[in-house]
Amino acid sequence: MQMPRTRYATSGGIKIAYQVHGAGEHDLIFSGGSTSNIETVWNLPEAVRFFERLCRFSRVIFFDRRDTGVSDPLKDDLTLESHVADALAVMDAVGVERPVLFGASDCARAFATLAAVHPERVGGLIALAASPGLAGDAPPEIAEKIARAISDPDYPEGVVDIFAPEWAGDPERRDRLIRYLRTSATPRQAERVFRMSTSSDVSDVLPLVQAPTLVIGPRDIQMPPAEAVREFAELVPGAEFRGIPGAAGMLYALDVDQLADLIEEFVTGRAPAPVTNRVLASVLFTDLVGSTERASELGDSAWSALLDRHHGSTRAAVERHGGETVKTLGDGVLATFAGPAQAVRCAEQVIAEAGSQGLEVRSGIHTGEVEVGLDDISGLAVHLAARIMALAGAGEILVSRTVRDLVVGSQLTFTDRGEHELKGIEEPWHVYAME
Repeated sequence: MQMPRTRYATSGGIKIAYQVHGAGEHDLIFSGGSTSNIETVWNLPEAVRFFERLCRFSRVIFFDRRDTGVSDPLKDDLTLESHVADALAVMDAVGVERPVLFGASDCARAFATLAAVHPERVGGLIALAASPGLAGDAPPEIAEKIARAISDPDYPEGVVDIFAPEWAGDPERRDRLIRYLRTSATPRQAERVFRMSTSSDVSDVLPLVQAPTLVIGPRDIQMPPAEAVREFAELVPGAEFRGIPGAAGMLYALDVDQLADLIEEFVTGRAPAPVTNRVLASVLFTDLVGSTERASELGDSAWSALLDRHHGSTRAAVERHGGETVKTLGDGVLATFAGPAQAVRCAEQVIAEAGSQGLEVRSGIHTGEVEVGLDDISGLAVHLAARIMALAGAGEILVSRTVRDLVVGSQLTFTDRGEHELKGIEEPWHVYAME
């Protein structure tokens, strides 16, 4: 899924950035949290997955409220009322009448205010990890911890540890989230948001919400406390409360598929159809031959620079042939393609470009069904491609019989390498070498 075009609405002289994606029959206005950046969020695989799910049943209107992301910055303090004005400006710019509003944290408070003040403009309200007012709900020690994290020179690292604790031990996800938050709000902007969060309270507003409401609460969340999220639901007449596993206050660090299921059922009134993540793909594995010796010869610094260049040229080759780089694996790369001929042609280019850098590459390709995760793939086809690559020598492209049969007529020719016992695979597989 590609990032849609960013446009701007005007709210009281302030430019509010928004995007529209999806073509479902329902309109969903989405504001993702206390801070956001509608452009850099697309670097989070979890966010892309979430948007893909929402777009299956709705048209998603996603915006950065003022003083966050790519909307206009401010010098004055923020208010919930200004967030309400920003949402209305985006709704008017897009031309939606009665959308469902979906907000997390204090954005949900602003949307609840919008639903109470303008009931004629709201078709429904979904609140994630929202409390009536943070000042009375937040344990003092956690509020102090947040304040320290915002003012810390390493901001926003401490913020991630508080609001996405389950990612603390995952360096790659943690780093992606830190980079996203850094583009979402400066420390000064984050401090203004936190001040608004701790000073605003919608306890008197929530009983006036007339729209159908769904409140979603992570069971182990600390900020706001789980009991405060339940209180939010109890104050809205007829609101439905759904608890989900997790301790994160940031939605992308939760189970986005489960969230999307709950949202789809609420918006459409029917249970979502089962979603399969299994697709047919041509899987390419590459690996450097003799890399240990070459690294010892060059030294750590020079080898690291050369390896970065090789990975960069490999990713470019994958993109040029219509594929997708799944991940790097030490000296190698795992990529997928819609068709096997593209994978073979890509492998040829990778080997040629590596040779120009003084490197030797081996590769293996198999076409089969794979399970697509947020940032990885799995399944027998992946194991087969890896085992086939392990049989290859320097400069060789080995493929399965499936690949050979599928590219008949493409002018690609292969030499029969016979049947091989592949580790972890029950039956022997026929392997062919690209000429």
